[in-house]
Amino acid sequence: MTSKPYEVKGEIEPITGQAVSVNMLKGGVGKSLLALNIVDRLSVREHDVLFMDLDPNGHITESLGYADVFGDPTHDLTNIVIHEYGGFEEYIYPTDWEWDFVPASVKLSTLESELSDNSITLLKKNFIQPLLEEGTYDYIIMDGGGEWSHIARAAYGAAARTIIPIPPGDMNRSGFKRTYKRVINEMPDELNFQILAIVPNMISEYIKHDKADRRLLESLNRSDKFSKYLPSFARIPAEEWEAIDRGDIEVPKPGLRKNSNLENALEEKQMPFGRYIKTKRSTSNNDQLTLQHLDELARIVEREGVLDE
Repeated sequence: MTSKPYEVKGEIEPITGQAVSVNMLKGGVGKSLLALNIVDRLSVREHDVLFMDLDPNGHITESLGYADVFGDPTHDLTNIVIHEYGGFEEYIYPTDWEWDFVPASVKLSTLESELSDNSITLLKKNFIQPLLEEGTYDYIIMDGGGEWSHIARAAYGAAARTIIPIPPGDMNRSGFKRTYKRVINEMPDELNFQILAIVPNMISEYIKHDKADRRLLESLNRSDKFSKYLPSFARIPAEEWEAIDRGDIEVPKPGLRKNSNLENALEEKQMPFGRYIKTKRSTSNNDQLTLQHLDELARIVEREGVLDE
């Protein structure tokens, strides 16, 4: 792929040459869909992007139509990551949406068994870094799986940048705390590891009421440690929470809202959300907001972190 310039008056020049892991150490948080759609929005912004599915369950790989690759024992990243033979082109597939894809496969179990705590840098050294340094891609986005594993840790280490989706619910908040304690706090200082964004995801409740959605959003917004990582669409200042409770202001709808079309796009049409809604005769307000929020996350990747929108 050849790199194309993307310039919009008033926008900050993108910081390219980055890898990002979209992950949390818990399944069912929407990380795969989020990663897929961030990849696609970066591509729409005329970046060269590679999406790597490193989740052993291969959900995104199969849903995008690569079930044959998932079941192919010769599609084995162990060869290039651990043993340093073979070419990148053996693992990279083009898509219909101007970005490239490394599908998951059954052989990720082999990669998992051959990685160790001491080999956290091999994925970066033998796969990610060469592609970025050659200028083949502006961004490499990884779905690292939802469980604690050597692959997940290698994906975090190879990227040294992460976007963390977190839906409402005590188990999801526990998963976030586990991710922060077991992964982020343990990253070597030399990696300069950064959280690019924390994304309250799959929000559906009316936040005036004391339910899981409100508890998640309010705790993140009031946190001295984590509020700075919230995208603009998830931020509510302290004084607004009180105004909401008094009924003084219209109740906002922060966070990435639950949207059935995110799943419909993948499951029914095997395509990213933004491409899917372009095929529809009309789009709902929720669809438009979802796309705006995904575009903001793409800008966060470009800027290497949250800035005021």
